[in-house]
Amino acid sequence: MGIKDKLQDALCLRGNIPSLFLSSLIECTGWNMWSLVWQPFILSLGGSTSVIGGLNSLWGAIQSILQLVTGGLADSLGRKKLVNAYYVISIVGIGITLAARSWVYLIPSVVLFAVADALGEPAFTPLFAESVEETRRGTAFSLLSLTWFLPGFYSQLLAGFLGDRVGVRQVLYITLALEVLSLVVFAVFVKETLRERKPVELSGIIRGIPGNLRPRGDLISFYAMSILDRFGWGLSGGIFVAMIYESFDFTLLQIGILTTATSVTSALALMPVGRLVDRRGSRGSLLASATLSSILFLGYMSTGSFVIFIALQVVKGLAIAFWDPAHNAYLSNVVEESERGRFFGSLNGLKGILCFPASLIGAYLYESFGFSGVFTASLVISLLTFAFALKIKE
Repeated sequence: MGIKDKLQDALCLRGNIPSLFLSSLIECTGWNMWSLVWQPFILSLGGSTSVIGGLNSLWGAIQSILQLVTGGLADSLGRKKLVNAYYVISIVGIGITLAARSWVYLIPSVVLFAVADALGEPAFTPLFAESVEETRRGTAFSLLSLTWFLPGFYSQLLAGFLGDRVGVRQVLYITLALEVLSLVVFAVFVKETLRERKPVELSGIIRGIPGNLRPRGDLISFYAMSILDRFGWGLSGGIFVAMIYESFDFTLLQIGILTTATSVTSALALMPVGRLVDRRGSRGSLLASATLSSILFLGYMSTGSFVIFIALQVVKGLAIAFWDPAHNAYLSNVVEESERGRFFGSLNGLKGILCFPASLIGAYLYESFGFSGVFTASLVISLLTFAFALKIKE
């Protein structure tokens, strides 16, 4: 076996994976740039931190409710059709965003983004899982997460530089172009992975929603851990850039440096963690992530130094790297292929329904108690996440 074959095997670069990796890398470059300027963009259109929290909560609520249905559709219509629909709707949403001259006109965009994510999330993760054998899913999901963090080496610094000099709206045009290119790569080169499709019975899927809201008995601790983790991060995640932009007077370039520190750390750690998950299982990695999250939130409460913030962003990158491949591999491995879309949709839907107020609550805590108020709440929740992670069984 040559070096090329060994490298392909080590990185799971077979079948769909190279095309999925490339399309995701292109797309995530654009959305990394978007993530840096989205909140300042809303502020520039007359919005406030509360408005940002409200838009994020609306996004999460719609996405979550719809995923209780779209997860079943992914098992019926196939993975690729739903991901194609995700791309098209996202592109329309970005176009509407670019035309907005007041934050009020971003509401239709947020609705479209929520619909798009509701279609894409429960389809894309199973598509990735089904493109590799079960024993390689930890590595494969590390590769998937890498498509978000690898562009962080350059895209957020570039977005900060451009945002400071030519304006944040120009950055959004770049996101639009990259989303279109990603759609072309995905549509042309990625093949469907669902081997046995269920008949499309929308009425049956809707009737099954109450069942989707009840976790399977052996997954209760896993669901609770996932929901708490989402809520703890959700308190600050949707408003983090706006908070540090207002609280510490950092420039967009400085904020880009902070987010780049997270991306670089995650990118370097993801593949080793993925291989560790393949060998040792998910539980230890999930516990490590919850521990690092607690350290991070405690650190955020205690400093306003840019240098210390950089160090904390490294801790954040490690927390993410330990969480993502372990979380996705665990759920992929404990459910059947024919039910995978439904379970991912169910979990994502539950997380969103229960956590959609998180951004609003975070905005309230920030405006009432300042930066430390938000992360005090996040710290308490991260400790509860750790407690439920202890109950996870491999």
